[in-house]
Amino acid sequence: MTVRKIQADFQQMFDLATYAFVQNKSAEQKERFTYLAKNSENYGSFADEILASQIMATPFFINFWDQTFKMKGIGFVSTYPEFRKQGRIDAIMREILQDSYKQGTELSYLAPFSYPFYRRYGYESAFLQIRYEASPEMWPFAEKSMGKVRRITFPAAKEVMKTIYQKSDESQKGGLQRAEWWLKYKFDLHKDFNFAIYEEKNEARGYVVYQIVQDKLEIMELIALTQSGFNALHAFIKAHSGTVKKIGWSCPYNGETKLLQVCNPQVDVKILPYMMARVVNILTFLKAYPWQNKIKQSFTIEIVADSFLPINNGCYEITPEKSVKQVATSKLPRIKVTPQSFTQLFLGSVSLNELRAAEKIELSTDLARQLTTLLPTEKPLLGDYF
Repeated sequence: MTVRKIQADFQQMFDLATYAFVQNKSAEQKERFTYLAKNSENYGSFADEILASQIMATPFFINFWDQTFKMKGIGFVSTYPEFRKQGRIDAIMREILQDSYKQGTELSYLAPFSYPFYRRYGYESAFLQIRYEASPEMWPFAEKSMGKVRRITFPAAKEVMKTIYQKSDESQKGGLQRAEWWLKYKFDLHKDFNFAIYEEKNEARGYVVYQIVQDKLEIMELIALTQSGFNALHAFIKAHSGTVKKIGWSCPYNGETKLLQVCNPQVDVKILPYMMARVVNILTFLKAYPWQNKIKQSFTIEIVADSFLPINNGCYEITPEKSVKQVATSKLPRIKVTPQSFTQLFLGSVSLNELRAAEKIELSTDLARQLTTLLPTEKPLLGDYF
């Protein structure tokens, strides 16, 4: 069993992915897969030159409270059935994590088929979605607005969408910095996506991307910089009542919903787990973390039980002088965490008090107050999928 990077043989990768995920082999599907593979680091486990298992690791940058972090997106984790339960995915994940650590990559995200499966690699639930479903007649968010909405092609909408997305909360709290190639993959290579923008006083202030399949309209992304834009875009979606019988919308969940502010909130709502995350290189993450000017007293973070990246285990001393050092031992006040709880805590997915109550962390009493002032008070948001 050998693990190596795949540079060009994307046909074998595509065949394995479509087999494992029961996907069609259409030309459009192959075009999107190959395009993503060309922009990713692809790892395979081989048996006599046959690709048995694979993982695609795509390099991204994310924006976290005005701090840029490197992130690896994990996707297309797949194995042919005759090669399963041989430790192949373990071997590939170890290789990816070790390579990413050496590259100074701070974070990794993935969409799990099984949360317990990926938790053993150090990942933990980090992002949530809220999903709404209703008939067009019952769609709750449509209100009158002063602006106008017009349908538009993606090439004409791209620059507007880039600008609006970059100004949105969704891009600021753990969301992707969308490169040109990703915009093409995410939007342009989906030939059945529709686009519309909201304009207010001749300035674009929002957009919606949607897909109509048979009698259902699915909102793929809706971002508005004003409440008027939010209302107008949803009114535009609701106006499809003669075309579709149902509307669906899944979007990043920050702990709030506008349902208490609408006239008729009779809509099916679900809060759903979304992507998992893990901090890959804890030292570089802590050195770049946006808290440098807030630290008043020195303390230690102790990482334990990182079995796939044992180099992370140990003590990290943080001081008001903006120094972060990995040390053998420390006598400073400390917090003791696994990589899973560390990721949730420092991304803001779960609060310090919640993790303490669940006995997921050990914490010096005199450190609790300072950490509360240093950590995010709002949940991270992610609208992309890979």
